[in-house]
Amino acid sequence: MITINVRKRTSENGHLLLDVSTNIIGKEVEVVLVIQENENVVVNNNEDSMSKKKFDFSHLYGKLQWKGDALSEQKKLRKEWE
Repeated sequence: MITINVRKRTSENGHLLLDVSTNIIGKEVEVVLVIQENENVVVNNNEDSMSKKKFDFSHLYGKLQWKGDALSEQKKLRKEWE
């Protein structure tokens, strides 16, 4: 099995064109295609240069008012997984 992960831009009419080279020659293969719209990626004019948007959470700093022992709460949550 070969796993290939690519990011491509669809054409103006919604078509996605893939040309995948493999070392499997003259054999029938099964292809599973999962298409997920990626809203967290900014695509520049150059199709291959993509960068993720960075989120700034600094406005949330110090907003959580925690009452209790954070470590004991974390241990309780982890104990549920056992």
